[in-house]
Amino acid sequence: MNIKDKIYCKNIGIYSGQLTKRKSYIVEETNDENIRIWNDEGKLRWYSDFYFSLNNEPEITSIHIDDEIEDTESDAIEVTIELSNKEKYWLTFTTPKYLEKILDEESYFSSRHFMIIKNLSEELIKSTIHKLDEQNELIKSCKKI
Repeated sequence: MNIKDKIYCKNIGIYSGQLTKRKSYIVEETNDENIRIWNDEGKLRWYSDFYFSLNNEPEITSIHIDDEIEDTESDAIEVTIELSNKEKYWLTFTTPKYLEKILDEESYFSSRHFMIIKNLSEELIKSTIHKLDEQNELIKSCKKI
């Protein structure tokens, strides 16, 4: 990355309030591993170049809850996420009570692409997806369709 390059935040890490994922910034100064930009607070600060890329990542364009939420405290539902590059991913949201029910019948539970949340609601599901996206955990947590 060079001075005056337009770069995009790819991970906000611990800098919530200072950086916005996918937002563009202009490089004001550089050294071996860091760049200096004007952050969201209007302050000129140094950040590791780890948090930035010359290319912007695709955005979430839709979150579709594929199943009806019948029991907010004990259920499992699938959710489909579409990105601006037209790629689709899915994951299953469930609750601790639902897992307890499964473990009453089986001695173990093993699954990928499961997200455990306190209770199932559209608001909490979408909020969780956006938080995972901010921390670059979303794609790792999902299965590509």
